[in-house]
Amino acid sequence: METAQLYQSLTFLAYATGVIVIIVGVMLVKVLYDLSKLTKKADDTVSMVNTELTPTLKNINKSVAIVSGIIIKTDEGINKVRDAIKNSPLKIFSKLGSITGGVAKGFASGLCSAFKMFSKKK
Repeated sequence: METAQLYQSLTFLAYATGVIVIIVGVMLVKVLYDLSKLTKKADDTVSMVNTELTPTLKNINKSVAIVSGIIIKTDEGINKVRDAIKNSPLKIFSKLGSITGGVAKGFASGLCSAFKMFSKKK
C-alpha cells in the first residue's frame, strides 16, 4: 500500500510541477510580449522627440548667436563711450558726483546739528 500511495503522490507532484511550469511559461511569454510593445513605443517616442527637438535646438542656437552678437556690440559701444569720457575734458563731471556727495553730506549734517541746537530746551 505504501508503494501505491508513493506513486500516487509522485504522480500528483509531477502534474502540479507541469501545471506550474506551464503557468510560469505563459506569464513569461506575456511579460516578453509587453516588453516588446514597450520597446516599440519607446522607440516611437524617441524618434518623435528627435524630430521635434532638432529644429528647436537649431532655433535656440540661432537665438543665442543673435543675443551674443548684440551683447558683444553693446560692450564695444560701452567701451567706446568710456574711452571717449576718459579722453574728453568731461573728466571733471565723473569726479563731480563724489565731490557733491561729500558737500551734500556735510551740508545735511550741519543742518541737522543746527536744528538740534535750536530745538534744545533750557
